[in-house]
Order: sequence, then C-alpha cells, then structure tokens
Amino acid sequence: MAVVDSPKRIALSLGSGGARGYAHIGVIEEIEKRGWEIIGIAGSSMGAVVGGLYAAGGMTAYADWAKELTRRDVLRLMDPTVRGAGLLRASKVMSVVREHINDARIDDLPMPFTAVAVDLLTQREVWFTSGPLIEAMRASFAIPSVFTPLETKGMVLADGGLLNPVPVVPLADLHADAIIAVNLSGATMGEPLQDEPVGGLRLPKFKLPAMPQMMEPALRALMPGQRRHEDDPVPAKGININTLEVVDRSLHLMQATIRRYRLAGYPPDVLVDVPHDACGTMDFHRAESMIELGRQRASEAFDAWENGAPVKI
Repeated sequence: MAVVDSPKRIALSLGSGGARGYAHIGVIEEIEKRGWEIIGIAGSSMGAVVGGLYAAGGMTAYADWAKELTRRDVLRLMDPTVRGAGLLRASKVMSVVREHINDARIDDLPMPFTAVAVDLLTQREVWFTSGPLIEAMRASFAIPSVFTPLETKGMVLADGGLLNPVPVVPLADLHADAIIAVNLSGATMGEPLQDEPVGGLRLPKFKLPAMPQMMEPALRALMPGQRRHEDDPVPAKGININTLEVVDRSLHLMQATIRRYRLAGYPPDVLVDVPHDACGTMDFHRAESMIELGRQRASEAFDAWENGAPVKI
C-alpha cells in the first residue's frame, strides 16, 4: 500500500464517553506533537467539553487541574438534586469549566466548532455552532438519568451521543487534509464483568458524607463498591452490577450500533479507538492515565494510517 503523505490540516471529531473523554486530550497532544494543525472540531458529550476547551485555549490548564483530582474531590463536585430528570445538576463541574473558557462564545472561537446535543422532545439532533460555549457543552454532556437535561428555547437537551456518538458530518464542509475521529467505545481491554465492574458508571470508593437520607440510595447506586448501609438488602452472589450500570451498558450497546452505521456512511480518514472498559463513565479522578492512553492509541492509529493501513469502522 502507498504511504499517506503527512497531513497538515486536521478536522477532529471527538466522541462521547464520560471520563474516558480525558483521552481526547492525549489525542490532541499527539496531533500537536506531530506538527499538524486542527482547523475544526465537532464533539458529543465529553468530546464537546474537551473540544470546546481546546478551541477556547483552556484545555492545558483544565488538564492540569483534572490530573490533581482525587476520588474525594470528584464526589465533592457532584451536585445531587432531589427534583429534576437526573441525579446530578453538574453546576459545580460547569463552574470549573467556565473558569477555563472565560465565557467564550462559539462565534468568536479561532476555528469552527460544533457541539452535538439531542432534543428529547423532537427526538432530533441539535448542533450548537454559535452562542455561549458553556451552554453548548452543558447540553451535549447531559447523560440520561445521571445529569439533568438542559431546558432552553422550548427544548429539553441531552447527551449528543444518544444519536451521534462520534460526529463526523459537521466537519464535512471543512477543507481539511484529513478527518480524525476518536471513539471512546472501542473493544474492551479487560475481562468480562466479574466481582468488580468493568467500565460502567463507576465512581470513587469511600464512605459517603452526610447528605439528605433520600439521596443516599441514589448516590450509592452510582458508586459500586461503597460500604453497604446496614438497612440495604444483601446482594445476591454472582455478577455485581447496579441499576445505573445497566443504563450505562444499555446506552453503550445502542451507541455502538449507531456509531457503526453513521461512520460507515461518513467514514473518517483515521479512527482512534479507546476501549470502553478503560475506565468508568464517572471515573473523573483518572485523568492522567486516560490522557496517556489517548496519546498512546492516537500514536498507534496515526502510524498505521501513515503506513497505508485501512480504517476499520
């Protein structure tokens, strides 16, 4: 096969996947290391967050902050709500993100940027290509059942990964040398589900601080491996999986099918696969390892592509 000439102008599609989205940072760092220029970004969910941070010039500072997060820090950032269509509001997390983008507007970014969300009322994709960047990020990463959807302009907006896990189409009009897509739901790297959950909505393991009694069962459901409350039923022996892990795995199955169909119709030039079980969707204390994994997977994919290997969707 002919060796591909090294590209200079890259259109970048960043997929959904919660905390695995830290891998996007490593991919971007590898792109920059090779001297390639990113001229446009489209992202769903955490892909929209990282992509927006990069476009606004705040990704490096955000990555430095994320690498210092501990398990306890992650829990402190959780913003539980008694009312609403989700367990968490995400206002604390978004306040941190806002500090790194300085109230940027998509219209003023130095490159085209699209954040993909889904309107649950019309059941259609919504592309944010203008307006406040923070609003586009918040709408795009509202994981169903976990983060409350964003209600705005007569829409109820949720995670863009529901209909477009790896958004390539918004990049079609860019005059790029190559489209690079990053899929956060790649083939597993570990063993099937055993005593400890693989992938899923894992969160840090330590005793919950005091909080309203009615919220404890909900947050314990997000945190498999927590110390069991004395009033909780003793779990049956066998596979250890909770309700929200069922939701997460169901969404993963659905999104994997949608992703294959959508990328078959609009294939990227390079596909970087990050394993679905590399970390839990809510394991936001694992930034350093996920950034390094993203860098490693990107390097392997880029080398294979430059040597003429075909893209596998």
